[in-house]
Amino acid sequence: MLLVVVAMALCIVGVALAYPQLRGSEATPAVTAAKPDASAAKPDAAPAPVDDAEAAASNADTTPAVDAGGAGADGLPPMPAEKWPDWKPTPQAQAAIDLALSNGRPPQFLVASFDGAADIDMYSTWLPLGEELGARFTFFLSGIYLLLPQNATQYQPPNKPAGFSNLGGYAELAGSKTAEENLYDNFRAFDVARMMGNEIGSHYVSHICDESNAWTADDWVSEQSQWERLVLRASEVNSLKQPISTVLTKDDFHGGRTPCLMGDKPALYSAMRQLGYEYDASQEGILGQWPEKQQGLWNFSLPSIPRVGSKYATLAMDYNFYFNHGKTDDPAQLKKLENWTYRSYMGALNGLYETNRAPLSIGSHFATWNHGVYNRALERTLRKACTKPEVACVDYITLARWLDQQSPAQLRKWNLGNFPQT
Repeated sequence: MLLVVVAMALCIVGVALAYPQLRGSEATPAVTAAKPDASAAKPDAAPAPVDDAEAAASNADTTPAVDAGGAGADGLPPMPAEKWPDWKPTPQAQAAIDLALSNGRPPQFLVASFDGAADIDMYSTWLPLGEELGARFTFFLSGIYLLLPQNATQYQPPNKPAGFSNLGGYAELAGSKTAEENLYDNFRAFDVARMMGNEIGSHYVSHICDESNAWTADDWVSEQSQWERLVLRASEVNSLKQPISTVLTKDDFHGGRTPCLMGDKPALYSAMRQLGYEYDASQEGILGQWPEKQQGLWNFSLPSIPRVGSKYATLAMDYNFYFNHGKTDDPAQLKKLENWTYRSYMGALNGLYETNRAPLSIGSHFATWNHGVYNRALERTLRKACTKPEVACVDYITLARWLDQQSPAQLRKWNLGNFPQT
């Protein structure tokens, strides 16, 4: 069927990266195939390694996209009195799910996630929006940000010297505050996010990309165990005089995304199963393909999507759009890039909504590349999509637990689009 042909074509274009920009239609694109560029040397899933410290530092370039009006002095929403389960849809998302099922259709899930998620200002940006829209997010946290520079050797990466990091260290995110002050700020942000029902996931520790392809299952167990220790025992690891008390527990950790989407997946999945994890979000995928389990874990991939402004597709992640667009300071060009990115995201979502309703994952970073145009494009996408009938904006663990409740036969039927269309 047409959907299968489209999916196969998009799988091919998912490996392209640096494409020439072409004039695109002003119409929002549907899910269409694109031709690969034979000159592209690297896949979109693994461009030059993303430095999350550089990404977070770039936040100074612009005011956050989302107004956090009505929040506390630090911009965060008030701390909820009770901890909302991160696997439970918000009332708005549950209503969308129920409406779709009552009409004989699966809901259209949208998952927005953030890599390198350690910056109180960015939590102050996204948490109020999620509360307003009834959306929940997955925040993939890099563990090195929880380790003060003087304690670097507390971390031992696989096959690297103690304290090695591609991110430099937590002090780089401190700004006008000390690294220790920033550490307390961010744990407050993690706690508010989690109490609101958002998910805190693993981006592992120090953003090691290509080298992780040679890691064994034991290496991944070590890496992830150290990540858990940095999150759950930050006071002990950093010898803090004023202990950090966090609401996070081992039970809150369900999955992760590897840096640059790298790593040997059979070894990674073996390790994650040993540690009790439920999903991985570290692969390229096919737009229009419902998730499947691999080695007992749900594989939530980032799809390649048609990119407005080009005849080529790119991975549904802000950095990949930025890489293809290039850096610019021109206001007119920045507005154009924002609109192109927004229409790319909405084109992918609308195409799925009108066909087989496969869940859509959009990846972002705590960054403001090109003066925040990708944050604004995502905000616009969420405002449009999360209020659309039968669209549920959820985090990854909510999607995983919901899929666990569906029969394999039902998922196969939905994957083929065998249900009443809108």
